[in-house]
Amino acid sequence: MDPTAPSPAPPAGDGAQPSDQNRQRPRSALRGALGVAFPIAVSFLFSFLVGLAGLALGGLSSTASVSMPSTCRILSSGVDLRSSKVCELGLLNYRAKHVFYPSSKRRFRCHDDYYWASVLQVEYTEYFSGQLSYAVAEAPKEALPHNCRPDFGAAWSTTLKFKVNESYSCRYMLGSNKADIHSNKLFNCTAEEPSTGELFKRILIL
Repeated sequence: MDPTAPSPAPPAGDGAQPSDQNRQRPRSALRGALGVAFPIAVSFLFSFLVGLAGLALGGLSSTASVSMPSTCRILSSGVDLRSSKVCELGLLNYRAKHVFYPSSKRRFRCHDDYYWASVLQVEYTEYFSGQLSYAVAEAPKEALPHNCRPDFGAAWSTTLKFKVNESYSCRYMLGSNKADIHSNKLFNCTAEEPSTGELFKRILIL
């Protein structure tokens, strides 16, 4: 046998060379990484788009009641304990003034926030019909921040500013039995609307 003769080629089907196998390993790892990362990216994008859609719909809807000017006569006054419901952050309340963020330590998704309020029973004349109607004016109308929220004494002192059978300028809410006698000016305390940065933070959490 001639030693200079070329060695026979390996038969087909014996498998890829080691160099080919080394090139295929990074490709397989890349495909595996993409298979894991793609569903995560799609889920994050979907959640972000849902949050933006909720933000847009919330901005289009108006929650403010229509009010009309009038003159309210005080029928009675007193102090009562009121409450407002504060719930865990969600798509339905992400624009609320008061929310609490999700936590595994909380047993309930909502709780009642109690506060003292001056309650005035009033009568007023409707702007369009001229009919005499009755309403309730409260101050404050909502739960204020704890650092400046009026206590029982402050709420009682507020009722003394309004004399029974005296008339004061006010505004009444169309379609409800609520009236407002400048309640925002009675206390040096307001519940601020969430800022744009706070809203964006809530959207990211959702």
